[in-house]
Amino acid sequence: MLPNTLPQSADDLFQRGLNHLEHKQYQQSIKLIQAAMEQDKQDGANKGTSMRRLSFLGLALVLANGRSEEGLKLCDQASKRDFFDADIFCNLGIALMRSRQKGPAFEAFRKGLVLMPRHRRILEELSRLERRDSRVFHFLPRGHFLNHMFGVLRHKMRLLFSRSPDLSD
Repeated sequence: MLPNTLPQSADDLFQRGLNHLEHKQYQQSIKLIQAAMEQDKQDGANKGTSMRRLSFLGLALVLANGRSEEGLKLCDQASKRDFFDADIFCNLGIALMRSRQKGPAFEAFRKGLVLMPRHRRILEELSRLERRDSRVFHFLPRGHFLNHMFGVLRHKMRLLFSRSPDLSD
């Protein structure tokens, strides 16, 4: 009998789907994760496993389709039903970042780090997440032209003084 003709478990299908997701083969990943979820329905799997799969399906949809509302909803739904899995919050954070929602993404990453403080993927995503400096003049709104102009000046001064002088002359 050929190996391809053997029935595969839901966990095997899911792991293959994650492998395709990691290699940016999103359409294949979506198909395999959906097949794993169908297998779970037939087997009567527990809620935690299905929410984890739902979260990764949502992430794959977001990554495959750009700003996918459906994928974002799946990630959000999974995070509300199974809120003890850091991977689910990581997926939600990435999906929110793709939807240009930095504040909620940061909050999702924070919740994931509470559950698993050394979560590698969350730490990588947070390092990419650009955080603003504090306002130069705290008594003025962030968008005030003085805060903007002096913020640009502060940034240029930091760049100027952070460079090491060239001593090779």
